[in-house]
Amino acid sequence: MRRIDRFRFTTWRWLRWGRRLLALGLLAAAVVLAATEPKPVAAREPTIDVLVAAHDLAAGSAVAAGDLRVRAWPIRLVPAATLTPTDDPVGRLLAGAIRAGEAVTDVRLLGPGLVEALGPGLRAVPIRLTDAGVVALLRAGDRIDIYAIGADAGTERSNLVAAYALVLAVPAQQDSVVPEGGIMVVAVPESTALDVVEAAYTRSLAATLTPP
Repeated sequence: MRRIDRFRFTTWRWLRWGRRLLALGLLAAAVVLAATEPKPVAAREPTIDVLVAAHDLAAGSAVAAGDLRVRAWPIRLVPAATLTPTDDPVGRLLAGAIRAGEAVTDVRLLGPGLVEALGPGLRAVPIRLTDAGVVALLRAGDRIDIYAIGADAGTERSNLVAAYALVLAVPAQQDSVVPEGGIMVVAVPESTALDVVEAAYTRSLAATLTPP
């Protein structure tokens, strides 16, 4: 009887270890199959090389060679009129700030692209405001009223020369270019462009911000 019990105990112990080994073997096989199972290959989306900002660019700054880099973008995500490596924007002024990695379009640059985007009947005019502090507050896209201030404020009142003018660009680093005041580029109707130019050269200019 003892021999039978001992035999049963030994058999049960071997069966238990056998089940454990079998379970470990099945687990190892599952891991190998999972690692070697082929994964679906994503379809390659068509792309195109475009110019993007290599770092944050300030409004009014001149584009330098190191400011832009080429990046492949999915064609479906490329904005209209985005610049490509065949374009040469170096030296042109930025009409607005551009974040690093953002695609550069023609309307972000001062020049034919921006003027065409403004529509017919508008002119881009550079002006100098007397108060550089006001210029520092302005950004591309702001709307301002431009006033001409008489040489003798006590005898001649200021008058409005352009209403609701669109600020196109506010160049940075103006200290070495403008001894006093600040330069900007604005878009005004063709009918008032000459008045703005004349006032800019003969009188002092001031501006007030207007709601968009």
